Amino acid sequence: MTTLTSFVLKYSKILKYLISGGSAAAVNLSVIYVVTDMFHVWYLLSSVVANVVAFFVSFFLQKFWTFNNASVGLMKKQLMLYFVVAAMNLVINTMLMYLFVEDFHLHYLIAQIATSALIAVESYFVYQHLIFKRSDLGSTI
Repeated sequence: MTTLTSFVLKYSKILKYLISGGSAAAVNLSVIYVVTDMFHVWYLLSSVVANVVAFFVSFFLQKFWTFNNASVGLMKKQLMLYFVVAAMNLVINTMLMYLFVEDFHLHYLIAQIATSALIAVESYFVYQHLIFKRSDLGSTI
């Protein structure tokens, strides 16, 4: 087995998480850009709208692809827990966005990228160890 193949297999879940998160981040940045620059909505409100749209993209990619959790019966409970985490992350996101833009004078898109990266690290562990955790029977929470 090649070194690259071995690396991909060893870290496949983290790589999938990064790809899923990157996809949701692309959606997030696209929405915040369109809403802020094209519709001239305040950047903090645009950030909230972008996070809501990216939430659904992220949930379905993380559940079914990253964590390979096909249990539809638990989806409602997982979605609710995922929402609670997302709501907390939205508060953190809004506070960090304000701090980065108003106090550190970063461009709002750079601020959103930095904020999203910080939140992604925290979220990975919550998703893996709480929301999409598999028990010995193969189910989650």
